[in-house]
Amino acid sequence: QGRSWLQEGEPPTAVLQETEDLLQTAPDNRSKAAWKLVAAEAHLRVGDAVEAIQSASQAMVLFEQLKLREEQMAASAALIDALVLKQDGAAAADAAESAAAACREADDVAGEAAMLLRKSEALLAAMQDPYTAAEAAISACLLFRRAGDARGDASALEAAARAHLLYDPEQAIKAAKEALAIASAAGDISALPRIERSMIAAKAQVATAQQAEQAKALSCRGQAAPAYKWPKVLQLRAPAAPDVFAMQERPRAEGGSQLAVRGASGPAGAAKIDTKPAVNFTRKPFKWNPGYHKTDEAWYRQELTYLPPASGE
Repeated sequence: QGRSWLQEGEPPTAVLQETEDLLQTAPDNRSKAAWKLVAAEAHLRVGDAVEAIQSASQAMVLFEQLKLREEQMAASAALIDALVLKQDGAAAADAAESAAAACREADDVAGEAAMLLRKSEALLAAMQDPYTAAEAAISACLLFRRAGDARGDASALEAAARAHLLYDPEQAIKAAKEALAIASAAGDISALPRIERSMIAAKAQVATAQQAEQAKALSCRGQAAPAYKWPKVLQLRAPAAPDVFAMQERPRAEGGSQLAVRGASGPAGAAKIDTKPAVNFTRKPFKWNPGYHKTDEAWYRQELTYLPPASGE
């Protein structure tokens, strides 16, 4: 009766005052446990996590003593919601796992699926271990399908989509699309906005990743690393590496070209002269480019240092 008050829109403070009066006049433990559960849900509506945890724990213990499993699962659900409100995701996940194990022992497929779904949502709310959250959501989805609960199946798929959102958005889109189809077929209109929101978030993340890959491809032009606009310098804080292309001929010792005379003589007794000049290359000294050059005062020119010519030149 008290839970129907909350569902009908009664103020939680008024329900709390009523439950306090009814707890004092409760004839047995079953009535006390029921009103404790109502008080826990009212505290959740108010936002008092500590009082909700206390009332839900007491109700769960009393229902367990009375061996009322369905009421015990309702108290466990209220306790999990209170722990999530308190931002204690690990404790909420442990409580949900314990409740799921109890349902598994009692062969309650629907109850186990509901508790696994609450475990997944608790881990997602605490932003802890998305892999375990996805695993619990997928297990809940399979159990809901065994029980024939289409709405629970859609909720579990939506939780799986949120769990995959960060690390595998493509799988999140697939799960959200399947959840949207199941919820639409089942007529669960209230779940459609939540599922569509998860789908939009997954599509946005995929689009962001694609834009990043496209920008990388445009900047690198298909290369493994971006191309350098200026020549690379091996050591910027030391003299630059010798330029093997900046060479010139050594000045001639004689006026004409240096010719290498071979010792062999021709038939007429004249010496054979090799017309190929004996060119000697050496490193030319450093000098700045003229001022009209387009690379004058460029940064890679400023870092060059003067290298004195080798001794003996």
